[in-house]
Amino acid sequence: MKRKHEMLRGLVCLMFCVMVSLGLSACNTEPVTPDKVTASDGAFDDRIVVQWTVIKDGEDKSDANDGYRVYRSRDVQKGYQMVGDRIQGRVFEDRTAETGVYYYYRVKGVVVTKTGALESELSVFDQGYRGISPFTWLNQGNVKTGYGTVKGKSVKQDSCWAWLGVPYARPPVGDLRWRAPQEPETWTDELDATEFCDFCPQYGNVLSETGRGTYNGQVVGDEDCLYLNIWRPQSEKKLPVYVFVYGGANVIGRSDLSIYNGANFATQSDMVFVSLNYRLNHLGWFRHGSMNSGDPLDASGNYGTLDILKALEWIRENIAAFGGDPDNVTLTGQSAGAVNTYSMMVCPMAKNLFHRAIPMSGFPLSMPVSVAETRGTAVITRLLKQDGYADTTLAARGFIEAKGDAWIAAYLRSKSIEELMPPNMAGPIGMPLDGGMGIIAAMGVYEDGHVIPDNMGRCLKQGNYNQVPILVGNTTDEIKLFLPMILGDPDSVWDFIQNVDPDNVELEVSQLIYPVFVPLLPMLEPVNHISKMVFQGYGVDSSVRSMVEHQDTIYVYKWAWDEEPQPLDIVLGAAHALDIPFVFNTFISDKETLTRLAWSEANKPGREYLSDVMMRYFSTFAKTGNPNTAGLPAWTPWNPADGANKRIILDTCGPYMSPDVVEEDEKMDLSEMIREMKILFGI
Repeated sequence: MKRKHEMLRGLVCLMFCVMVSLGLSACNTEPVTPDKVTASDGAFDDRIVVQWTVIKDGEDKSDANDGYRVYRSRDVQKGYQMVGDRIQGRVFEDRTAETGVYYYYRVKGVVVTKTGALESELSVFDQGYRGISPFTWLNQGNVKTGYGTVKGKSVKQDSCWAWLGVPYARPPVGDLRWRAPQEPETWTDELDATEFCDFCPQYGNVLSETGRGTYNGQVVGDEDCLYLNIWRPQSEKKLPVYVFVYGGANVIGRSDLSIYNGANFATQSDMVFVSLNYRLNHLGWFRHGSMNSGDPLDASGNYGTLDILKALEWIRENIAAFGGDPDNVTLTGQSAGAVNTYSMMVCPMAKNLFHRAIPMSGFPLSMPVSVAETRGTAVITRLLKQDGYADTTLAARGFIEAKGDAWIAAYLRSKSIEELMPPNMAGPIGMPLDGGMGIIAAMGVYEDGHVIPDNMGRCLKQGNYNQVPILVGNTTDEIKLFLPMILGDPDSVWDFIQNVDPDNVELEVSQLIYPVFVPLLPMLEPVNHISKMVFQGYGVDSSVRSMVEHQDTIYVYKWAWDEEPQPLDIVLGAAHALDIPFVFNTFISDKETLTRLAWSEANKPGREYLSDVMMRYFSTFAKTGNPNTAGLPAWTPWNPADGANKRIILDTCGPYMSPDVVEEDEKMDLSEMIREMKILFGI
């Protein structure tokens, strides 16, 4: 009897333990996803060792899971099969992996309940290799260039490599100021290329996101700025190369803006993406006889143009080390970057350095040397008067002639950036007011007869250019981006950008423009229409009509997305530069990012659809010279015949081909303009 009681007590205790165990498991029904996974890469000949951590909100949550499951695939995106189950601890040895094959590993946390096992989401991945692994882009971020080894970093959840701040030329400082860029110096130690380098000197401005407090004429940036940035997928393939040149009227701009980040474009388009800095303003385009060293490159005044040329030469010689194809390079730029893309098209020295071109929202704009020299002399005159060498402009001209070129050259190179670019010479959006009647020459490009052999428009018309396949276009509301920058207080504009909630926009017109300019708002659409005719009529259609006489491979687009939250759809519309995030899939919501105000939850499905369409078109063109790809409407080349299709319209209701100069959606009657004004004024 006593024995029976003991057995009964034992059975009760066992049932109690089981119930407690089940109860505890029932309480813990939410498995936690491992936050980091590492797989050995060539460390063992007979296995791959996979390890993981489970950190959430800064705390170790590994005890929250009852066990783990390990999944493996040869494809980073799909095909994962479970190779380890009921794993206790946070280490798994895969002894079934084949030698000579890269595998991707992901891990799930598991919690056991009364009804079965619950799995967490798949973790991030890591790739592993059994045995000694060869060099591939899956496992190497260190690259040996012609000048030394650069160390990159793994980004985008280990799907992309990035090398940031790689020098493509010697710092253009001291005696190298206002000279053609020189070969970079070699280095022996490993160069850390994991952070962006300084951008080139410019006045603080909203478009370059230089920050509140810099918009009062403060000079930002550094002369030591000739660096480029490279992104490529972590794959084993040799890839085409996409080179992007930023805009900013050649007086502002920087390659490290978040909307220019190349990680998404590189991985989604399977290309090597390169962005670069180039000299701006006085340092980028400046022509005077004192700069003539006997070298036609130095004498050209086109230092920013030569920087871009030098970057292309560096890419030609070094990009293969990063797994890029130097014989399949696309050059693209937006705004002034498009101007500079045209400059490479007409520059004889750029022949064979790129194989396709994509100018976005720009013109084949160039300046006679007479205008450039007028500006150069005006800047020197201002400096001489500023330093007390002359009281009047006439006296300064005489002083320049008396001192001679050698003295003037040394004098100019002795000036600090702040002396060259004083606060009182800063205009709206960081535009310089220096240069007298030659102020427009601040934007370059100069027709020096050597780097730029003739007027760029004339070169296109005569067929004297590097005839590569071209994809070119504009947006429907180019000018609207600039109006708040020109007519408003930049600090107030920046504050609005940082504080606005795109899902609940509260906007008073006085937040963006000075009250004195409010009565001019009814001119918004007429001015916008005129600017449209300039950007599209001259920047696109006129240029295409010239080039189509010499080549057939010209594809034209018009970007028409204007679905920002009201009233920003009126204030900005399909604004200048707003198409860039669509091509690069960089819809950044950070407060420091200018374009964040346009991205609402309501417009997310449409813009993500259009981004996918544009990236596929642009990358396919970059790879092949033809944008057409499976699953998208046909994009036919520009047809000069009357009534024939000219361009594709890129919008959420499209894309579709059109023969028209102005689409029906772009036309506005008086009643529509009045409706817009009522919205802006809150009536």
